Amino acid sequence: MRSPVTHKSKNSLLLQFNYWEWTGVTLIGFLCSWVWVEIGELPDLNILQAMIGATMIGFFQALSLSRFLANAWLWILSTFISWSLMAGTSLGVVGWFAPRTELIMVRLITGLTLGSIAGIWVGFWQWLILKSELLQSYLWILFSSISWSLGLSIGWIVGGILRSITHLFLGEVIGLIVVWVLVGMQTGIALSYLLQKSGRTLGERH
Repeated sequence: MRSPVTHKSKNSLLLQFNYWEWTGVTLIGFLCSWVWVEIGELPDLNILQAMIGATMIGFFQALSLSRFLANAWLWILSTFISWSLMAGTSLGVVGWFAPRTELIMVRLITGLTLGSIAGIWVGFWQWLILKSELLQSYLWILFSSISWSLGLSIGWIVGGILRSITHLFLGEVIGLIVVWVLVGMQTGIALSYLLQKSGRTLGERH
């Protein structure tokens, strides 16, 4: 039988993955991408910009994951591939552009739809890294889809409301920040859950 001290110590280690930290590094990666990636209204970012933006976000997220996953650097590669390939489709790089319309219902429905698709796509590529590391890693694809669906729709609605009030594109920029904060928070909670289900702690990387 495990002693209470040992059990408490393990729980303490499990809690060292902090979804607030994950949210923060995700947002930092997005903000740093602004140096090279231009935020606009059309889903027409070129592939080079998508590559740079994905690399920035993947890099900062991998720093957070490196304490728990043995091959955390592969997270950068999976994020890079998923966003780069998506940039070459009609979907575009949804995390960096705002819709033209200010109609709330259109933003809601479009955000839910495109966010769900983007989340599944990005989640699939990231799952390829998680599947050898975490139990029930297949849930990551579902979590990613839900996170992007809710995050994108809410962020686009916030951006549309702020733009209609201020008549400034800055409102859309704030909306996209909301997108990444919500996505970071939700995926961070999901990762925390998967890490705990797998009993993954600091010093237990394989």
